[in-house]
Amino acid sequence: MIGPVLRRAEAGRPPSRREILLMLRADESEYQSLLEVAGRICRQTKGDQPSLRTLVDVETVGSRARALDIIGNAWQLGCESVLLCASSAYEAVEEVAVLIREIRTHMGMWVALGMGERPYEVYALWRQAGAEEYLLPHECSNPQLYARLHPGHSPAERLTRCLWLRGLNYRVTGGLCVGVPGQTSEDVADDLEVLRNAAFTGVVLRTATPGADVLRVLAIARLCLPRADLWVATDDPVLQARALTCGANILATTHLEGTAPRERLMTLMTAG
Repeated sequence: MIGPVLRRAEAGRPPSRREILLMLRADESEYQSLLEVAGRICRQTKGDQPSLRTLVDVETVGSRARALDIIGNAWQLGCESVLLCASSAYEAVEEVAVLIREIRTHMGMWVALGMGERPYEVYALWRQAGAEEYLLPHECSNPQLYARLHPGHSPAERLTRCLWLRGLNYRVTGGLCVGVPGQTSEDVADDLEVLRNAAFTGVVLRTATPGADVLRVLAIARLCLPRADLWVATDDPVLQARALTCGANILATTHLEGTAPRERLMTLMTAG
């Protein structure tokens, strides 16, 4: 039974690893209570109004001018932050630095980056250009599972870079992957412990397979890290709505068409 665990979490005591496992294995009758408690803790610690962050894939946008046009449109709609994304193979490092400076100079938006594993000097360049936050999810602390997602690499390499980022005074958002083939509840509990012990300022979750119970893990992450920013980064409106009621407080999306952010978020908050 997870009732006592939830009551202690609402009273300010994050769950132990044993309690995390209880919640990961809780049956359907207790599932809704978990989501409701996570939603209440989120509202108590992060407020009633989630933040909207426009997501721009600079690798596929085509040009800096086009990226600025997209970001400018979001800014005019009232969006105050942007997540610039690219794969770690994207080589236009200086171009990204120029884009960051232009965003900061002309729009004053908060700039977060999600561009994978990079050399220390690249992180330093982008921080000097004005980037405030970096997303670098460790995804799986189990080396065998991690190798399925990133052949030839290890979670230790990624966590080392998280230390570099903290040393450069970035806000660091970590995260994990749910639904990796072969993943157990013990693995997920280990990953949640990594997030908590590393004291990340943010958490982003993704799913490796359709049907993975990402909402359950999101809710437990909120209990483990009550003051962290928990992201929902999907354009699925149903998942957006549910995530924003059970622990998420930041919505990162590529689609803002015709709707002011506050109106969009309030619609999402009441839809599920």
